[in-house]
Parts: sequence; structure tokens; C-alpha cells
Amino acid sequence: MEEASSSSEVKALPQHQVFVNFRGEELRNTFVSHLRSALLRHGVNIFIDTNEEKGKPLDVLFERIEESRIALAIFSVRYTESKWCLNELVKMKECMEKGKLIIIPIFYNVKAYEVRYQRGKFGCVFKNLRYVDVDKKNQWSEALSSVADRIGFCFEGNSDENKFINDIVKEVMQALSKIPLDETKDAFVYLSKNTSMSLGREKHEIYGLKQRLEELEEKLDLKCQETRILGVVGMTGIGKTTLARELYETLQCKFLRHGLIQDIRRTTRELGLDCLPALLLEELLGVKISDLGSTRCAYESYKGELHTHKVLVVLDDVSDKEQIDVLLGRRDWIRKGSRIVIATSDKSLLQDVVDYSYVVPQLNHKDALGHFGRYAFDHHFNKHNNEVIMKLSKEFVHYVRGHPLALKLLGADLNGKDEDHWKTKLAALVQNSTQSIRDVLQVSYDELSREHKDIFLDIACFRSEDESYIASLLDSSEAASEIKALMNKFMINVSDGRVEMHDLLYTFAKELSRKAYAEDGRGPHRLWHHQDITNVLKNIEEGVEVRGIFLNMIEMKREMSLDSRTFKPMCDLRYLKIYNSSHCYQQCKPNSKINLPDGLNFPLKEVRYLHWLEFPLKEIPPDLNPQNLVDLKLPYSKIERIWSDDKQKEHKDTPKLKWANLNHSSNLWDLSGLSKAQSLLSLNLKGCTSLRSLPEINLVCLETLILSNCSNLKEFRVISQNLVTLYLDGTSIKELPLNFITLQRLALLNMKGCTKLKEFPGCLDDLKALKELILSDCSKLQNFPAIGESIMVLEILRLDGTTITEIPMISSLQCLWLSKNDQISSLPDNISQLSHLKWLDLKYCKSLTYIPKLPPNLQHLDAHGCCSLNSVSNPLACLTTTQQIYSRFIFTNCNKLERIATEDISSFAQRKCLLLSDAQNFCNGSDSEPLFSTCFPGSELPSWFCHEAVGSVLELRMPPHWHENRLAGLALCAVVSFPDSQEHINCFSVKCTFKLEVKEGLWIEFCFPVGSWSNQGNIVENIASEHVFIGYISCSKIVKRLENQHYSSSNPTKSKQSSTCGSTKASLVFMVIDHTTEIPRIEVLKCGLRFFKGVGNSGSYLKKLEVKEAEQNLSAEKVSENWTIGSGSRCNRVIKRRPELRQEIVTREVAATLKEANNTEIQIKIAPREPQPPRPCSKTSKWACFACCDFTSMSNGRK
Repeated sequence: MEEASSSSEVKALPQHQVFVNFRGEELRNTFVSHLRSALLRHGVNIFIDTNEEKGKPLDVLFERIEESRIALAIFSVRYTESKWCLNELVKMKECMEKGKLIIIPIFYNVKAYEVRYQRGKFGCVFKNLRYVDVDKKNQWSEALSSVADRIGFCFEGNSDENKFINDIVKEVMQALSKIPLDETKDAFVYLSKNTSMSLGREKHEIYGLKQRLEELEEKLDLKCQETRILGVVGMTGIGKTTLARELYETLQCKFLRHGLIQDIRRTTRELGLDCLPALLLEELLGVKISDLGSTRCAYESYKGELHTHKVLVVLDDVSDKEQIDVLLGRRDWIRKGSRIVIATSDKSLLQDVVDYSYVVPQLNHKDALGHFGRYAFDHHFNKHNNEVIMKLSKEFVHYVRGHPLALKLLGADLNGKDEDHWKTKLAALVQNSTQSIRDVLQVSYDELSREHKDIFLDIACFRSEDESYIASLLDSSEAASEIKALMNKFMINVSDGRVEMHDLLYTFAKELSRKAYAEDGRGPHRLWHHQDITNVLKNIEEGVEVRGIFLNMIEMKREMSLDSRTFKPMCDLRYLKIYNSSHCYQQCKPNSKINLPDGLNFPLKEVRYLHWLEFPLKEIPPDLNPQNLVDLKLPYSKIERIWSDDKQKEHKDTPKLKWANLNHSSNLWDLSGLSKAQSLLSLNLKGCTSLRSLPEINLVCLETLILSNCSNLKEFRVISQNLVTLYLDGTSIKELPLNFITLQRLALLNMKGCTKLKEFPGCLDDLKALKELILSDCSKLQNFPAIGESIMVLEILRLDGTTITEIPMISSLQCLWLSKNDQISSLPDNISQLSHLKWLDLKYCKSLTYIPKLPPNLQHLDAHGCCSLNSVSNPLACLTTTQQIYSRFIFTNCNKLERIATEDISSFAQRKCLLLSDAQNFCNGSDSEPLFSTCFPGSELPSWFCHEAVGSVLELRMPPHWHENRLAGLALCAVVSFPDSQEHINCFSVKCTFKLEVKEGLWIEFCFPVGSWSNQGNIVENIASEHVFIGYISCSKIVKRLENQHYSSSNPTKSKQSSTCGSTKASLVFMVIDHTTEIPRIEVLKCGLRFFKGVGNSGSYLKKLEVKEAEQNLSAEKVSENWTIGSGSRCNRVIKRRPELRQEIVTREVAATLKEANNTEIQIKIAPREPQPPRPCSKTSKWACFACCDFTSMSNGRK
């Protein structure tokens, strides 16, 4: 009758169900029975397993959990005896993490920490579970820790049970009242199960775990007989606890004694430090220690027993050095060969403690996407909205940047929500993180000292700035150590010298600042949001606690006028930035939205950073005290002079000012106010057109001075002898002062466009540190000073656009620009001795007629538009094997090149391709550029190309196993015709699409660059007539792709075609494109191909290149080859010879080793030999010729 009554009573209750999870054998007829009755009396729809219809499978209880909105987890001493209780708990935890279930833990005669860490009698029962899968036990342990970590009710047996039950009922009723009765679940959006990326939940899978465990085990090195202590460090939520626990579960079977102490931070807070040794000894020895006199006594008492075996100890979430000291003691109890792992978010705690540290990395994109999907999506899938949700998922993953806990929390928050909710959440994340993420980050923030909290929030204002710059702004003697302390706690990190902050922490910092302002809390405010800032600026009394203002004017809808007293109460203001993130540097329209109609009172003395775009006043307010100012930025301002102290007739003292940027302040004419800036490192005056001269000041620390486009500056005065970088480009300077020689640290001097400069002073030899000298477009500069042997460091010299006739020979030069010089008719014959020269620019040298032999390491030659050039050296350059193999030789629009010159260029290209094929093991090909390319006027394919076709398409058949025969690379050639009336083209590329039929109907495709051209100057010009483009491509990508298609002979799973030795169809299509689109009316007239083989021995560079050289004159040719025909191959090739030339056969041998080749020019040894008879070869054959490409072969014939 009672059951029937209860059943009918339940039907009348509200729909929201409360599920009760408990150990039935222990509590069903006692505590749970009383609790059930109390809940029913209050109309609560309670579900207990006895309510379920008999005969149904136990799995139906999982459905009841999903149908519930609240669950009571009642933990008792024997709770873990029931595996079903534990399975229910895991299910409850999953629903809780998705936000679908509220769990209220009830600790009945057990302590919360015993459940959380599986300690005491409760822990003993759990540890004694037998025949349980390790992964399953880990799941249970995680569920116990997670649920027991929540606020609940504790009953210790000596209190009033009726009151205890009433308190529980009251809490349940309160929780139910917050859930609307008519609430319906949102429609779930799931990914399609055929998506390419697995986003579904994979049971027991922890993404990225395997690799991290392997890396940890490698550091622990169990084979080593010494004791090793390893630190596992990383920011909060990165996965240290998970990794430490999994490492413990993996390695515990290899130790007779092992212990895992979890959540040491919380345990210490709740139970104190003294409990820690007892917990560790209980883990290692299984003994219950009720009273410890001291840590030392504890280990002394058990030292003998501890020494009998090596131990594995894992200490998780250590937050204080004392915890390590207490747990490890003097370490004399640890047997040699033991392993100890300490997981912490503060790297500084491990100093002088650990042997190695392992920084837990962020998840890569693939693992992060999988981890996110595990919580964002259920088992079911729906094809609808797959692409949209997939894209949004990737956006969330990108924002979180591989942070596992944030991915989990975001995923759970989004689970079951519709597409609009996802989009809204993503848009809001940049400004506001979720509460769950804030709670996680708040733990780390709360542990910072007051000073470190301020520094953390200050650094967020200057994210991605240089470390030394931020240290200067912090203006503290301990700034470097304070930055280091935050790095150790993983609140910031330094990368390439810049201080970075994770996006989650950056958003969190901005939220903290705004929250403090909104709550009017005590302490300094940093204002980011434009509405908060405008409120403060309009209400003067609200600015007292402001520490920083960062106003982006693009967010302001209208202009605003400020009261002159606005900043008066801001006595603690340190950082003021008024800027426009979309600032138009050409000043098409005003960017400033701040007006100062009554001027400005600026009685600030704490300000470190002052940045005001388009500052509207003529002078910085005189009441500003710049004694703490570090960085002054007033670009595009209206100021006419830097401040001065009118009362004392002295200039302001600025002892800490290091950076001043006044660029494009077009009214600025007086800089004398900077005379006391003795710490100034950089001064930017670019575009200050009213500046006529520099004051007589001495800024002893100044290293960078920028005077670019100060068009009225006629005289340069040395204001610092420590200058490293000096920009004088676009000024009206006629000459440099005599004391310019004092700039002994000067490394870069830019005088581009100084059109009134007639000569450069003869002090160049004395500028010992000068590495880069730019004299481009100094159109009146005719002479370059005499060069002595003391110039040893000058690497970059730009003389383009000058009228210099004598080219300086400086041995250290790496880049030399001589373009747009009509006075140069030839280069020095000894230019080949410039062994460091890599870049030579000769564009538009219209009087240049001849190019001599070039240096061996030259990678880039641009002779475009040299309209008088008719001949080049043979060989064009010394051939050596270099570490940097990319090279490019441009002869476009050199329309007077003689035929013999183009053949010499072609011959050089062939030699270069042969050399590259030998060096294939030392380089990797690029998809964006060929390893070598050249272009020159011409209408015929070079004779050394084995395959050719008229038009843009070349088709041929590749013999069986063609790619397995030491194939190193291929040379591609296209003859391109440019119409006379072509539209102006700034750039184009010649591309080749190479397709191979791997089996009938299945083709694989490669896109190779052949050559390119771009107009980098201001000259409007097009390519004239027809040009030949040659490019050499490595075959490594082709071979690798074919191996992946099971075509490699070394692959045991060959395809049917490969096993039957079938031929392969190949198709090459050439085209000229502008970025990605084919350019109309530019036609490929002819195309060609030649394969090159490697030597087959990566350690040897010995090879023979056979050439023909004439004895008499420049028209002598190399026309014969030493043909080496492989067995089973036949090459029928006709070599055309010019009978009127007397010929002699010579053999050239090249340096045998890479070391020799890197340092020496190819040594030529000439020995007569008998001419070879011509071999017939059909270039139009549809079968690929590999005999021609044997590595010892070479053709240099001229037609």
C-alpha cells in the first residue's frame, strides 16, 4: 500500500526529476529511506532504482539520469564496493559537464577529501577493487574527484540526522525553483559522421596523451640507475594533472612501491601541511599514521622499510615550495633508482629540486578539434549544418589555442545549443570569456601578490611588445625578475624577445580591469572599453583611481570635446593611449575625434606612456611633469616645439625618456626641449617638414635617429656619437659634416633620394661598423670615395639611380645595386673575386654592353632592361656547390643580346642544372620557386632539351620504373610570346602543370614554377618580343608522391600496374598567369623538358662535365658530349655542329668533395680527345629519354 501510495503521489509531482545515487546495501533501509520520505513530502519527484519497472536492463538507469535535472550523490564508506554506483557517477559527471545536471554531493560518515583523493577507509575499499580495467578505474577516480570537489553536505554521525535531511531537502527545493517548469531542451546540432575530422566522443581517448607520455618516459629513463626527479609544468588547465595521473597509471606496475598524491594545493589548504607526509607514507607503505611529530621523524621511523624498494612518487598540483620540502624531506629515505614527478603551475618552485623539467605543450589543431568535439557533440550525428558547425568549431579551437580545459568547458557550454548561439558565443569571446573559464584562471590570478597582479594587468596593456620595452614602462628596479616570476607561473611568456600572453589570459585581464571599474572597487583601473573611458572623461571626479586609458577612436561614433580639467584628478595615471586602429597615414580625412576647445591642464607626474594621435595643441602642456615619462608618441600632431619650463627658462628634465616618436608633426621646428633626455634611445622625426636643422644638443644614448622626408632639413648635425641607425633619406642635405667620422657604431646609413648630395665624404674607411649604405636615387652623386682595405663589414651597398662610373670593389659585399645608371658600360673584370656577393642588380643600365665572369656564390642577377647588353662571359659565373642553392638570372628585355650570348646563358643554365642534380641530397625543392631559373630574349628551345613540342602542351610516355632510376630533377622550358600592344603588366609567372596517369583514369597533378617577372620600379614597361624561360625543379616531391601511390619498387604492396611494368602517361601544360589567373594574349609558342639523374652516391661530388671550347675567339663553341648510355636504354640524338669552326674536345673535372666545392672554383683540366660521332635522337618522340639525362652527360651545342 505504501508503494502504491507513493507511486500515485509521484505522478502528481513536478516534471523535474531528482536522481539518487547511493550504495543500496549500506543505506537503502536507513538514511536513504528517511531522505526519500522527506523529499516526497515536499512534492519532489525523486527517482530511486526501486521505482524502475522490474525486468528492465540496468542501462535504463542511465536514461533516468539523463531525464533528471538534479542528482544526489550519497558517498558512504562502502560506496565504491558497487561498480554500478561508480558507473552511474560517471554518467552523472558527463551530464554535469554538459550543463544538463546539477549534482549535490552528500558525504555520509566519510570526509570530502577522502572521497576526492580516495583516502582513508573509503580509499582502501576503492583501491582493493579487483578485476577492473585500468582505464575504467581512472574514469571512476576522475568522477569521484570531480563530484567531491563541489560544495555539498557532510554528516559525521554525531549530529542531528533529521536536521541534516531537512537541510538537504531545502537545498533541493531551492535548486528546483531556479529551473522553469516549462523548460524544453534546445535542438541539438551534430556533425555528420562522414566528416573528415573526428569530432565525436571516443571512449577513454585523451587527445595528445600518447606523445606526451612518450616524451615524459624518455626524460624519466627507467633504465638509468640514478634517482631522477622530473618537473611537469605548464599554465593552469593545460593538462598537467591528467598527464601526471596517466603517467602514474602507466608506470606503477614497474615499481613495487608507488604513490600518487593529488590536488596538494587544496589538501594543504583544507588539512594543513602536516598531513602530507602521512598521506605519502600511507600510499607507499599502506600504513595508517595518526600522529606525526615531524616530517623528519616520519621518514626516520620508516627509512629502513622505504629503502628496501625503489619508489614511484607523483605529486600533483604543488603550489608552494614548502609542500615539496615537507613531502620529500631530506630525501635520504629515497632509494637510488627511484622516480619522482612533481606537477606544478609555478616553475620557480622546482629550482634546485628537479633534474629535468617538462613543459606540457598546447594541443595541436587536430587534437584540439577532437578534444573540443568530445564535449561539444554527443554520439549522434546529423548531416544538417555540418559545414557551418565545422567552421565554427575550428574558430573556437583557434581562439583557445590548444588549451584542453578551456576546450572542454567551451564544448560543454555549447553542447546542445543551436547555430545562432554558437555564433553569438564566438563573437562575444574576444571581449568576454565564459564564467567557467574565468573561474579556472582566477585561481592562478588570486595566488599572485598585489605587485604581481598589477604587473600582470599592466603587461596585458602592452601585449607583444619587446621585453626590455615593457621592463622600462614598469619602471621598477626589479622589473626583470618580476617578469620572470610571471613567466614561471605561466601567466605570460617571452617569445623572440617579445612578451606574449595567451588569448584566454588576455581577455581575462581586460575583464578584470573592466569589472574593477564597474564595481568601483579599490585599486587602479585600466580602461579599455570606449564607453567606460568616455564616461570617465566626461565625469572628472571618476578619474581618481584610473591607472591606464586605452581609447581606440574608431569605436567612437562621434567627436567629443574635453574639459581642460579632465585629467587633473588622475594623479596616478601611468598609461594614456588615444589612437585609431585604422589610421590613414595619407591623411585623407582627420582621424582624431578628441577636441580641446579650452586647452588642457595636464598636471601628471606618474605618466610613463603618452600616445596621442593627432594631438591638437601647439605645445605639450607646460604643467606636465615628464620625470617618469618613458615613451612619448605624438604622431601627426600640431605641436611646434617640445616642452620647456617657461618659469625657470630651462628645459624639462626627462631622465627616463627612452623613445620619442613625433613623425609627421609637420609644424615641429624646435627640438631643444629634448636636451635633457640623456636616456633617449630612439627619436623618430619622419615627415617633420618644418624642421630645418638639429639643435646643438648631445644625446649620449641615442642609437636610432629617423629624419626621413624632412624635406627642408639642409644641414645634419651629429647629436650623438653612439648612433647605430641613421635615416636621412628624402632630406635636402648637400654634404655630411666633418665630424661624421665620429660615428664609430653606425651600422646603417640611409640617404636615399638626397638629390642635392654631390659627393660622399672620404671617411668611409673610418666607419668600422657600417654594414648597410643606401645612396639610391642620389642623382647628382658621381663619385664614390676611394676604398681602402680596412672596409671589412660593409655588406649592402645601394648605388642605384646615381651617376657613378667607377664601381667600388669591396670584398665583404653581399648585395650590390647599380640599376638605373646610364654611365656604366661594363663591370670590373675582377668582380668574380667578390666571393661573398649574392645579389647583383643591374636593371636599366642602358649603356652596359658586357657582363664579365660573375662571382661563384651569386644567387640573383637582374639585368632587365639593359638595352645595350650584347655579350656575356663564358662561363657566365663560376660554378661551385653552395649551401644556398636557389638562384635566378634575369635578362628580360635585353634585346641586343647576340645569339652566342644567349647560347652561353643556356649553356650556363645546363651546367647549373647538372650541379643541382648532384646536390639534391642537400636541398629541398620549393613549390613557389624553382631551384634555378633564367630568362632571356629568344624564340628557340636550347638544344640540350630532350623533349620539345610546339605550343603549350607536351605529352609523352614514361618507361616502366622510370622514377626509380636515380632521378634528381627536371628542367622545364617555355618560349613565351608577348604581343606588341599588351596591357601594362606588373608581374607574371610561367607555370607548368605536370600530370601523371598512375592508373587508367587516375591522374596525379603537380604545379611547378618555371620562371617569373615583376616590375619593382616605377617605370611603366612591358616585356618585348619573345623570351625563353628555363627553370630547374627537384623531383623529390614527384618520387615521394608516387611512393605514396604504391609505385615504389621498395614498397611491398605494389599496384597492379607497377607489378606488370606498365608505362606511364605524362602531360605537361605551360601557361602564363597573373597570380592565379591565366593572362590572355600571352602565348606559349614552344615548350621543352629534360630529366636529370643524380650520382647515386650522396657522399661523392666527383663527376665529369664534357664541353667543347674553341681556341681562337669569342664565338668558339662547346658542341660535343660524353654520352653514357645505360643498359637497356637507347638515345638517338643528333648533335648539330658548325663546320666552319675548328673544334677541340676537352674534359673538365670538378672538385670531388662538398667542402672543396664550397670554397673553390671548379678546376679545369683540358685534355684532347677524339670527337664523338653524332648520335641520332628524335626530340619529338612520345617516349621519355633518360639516356640523355645520365649524370655524366652534357650537351652544349649551338645551332
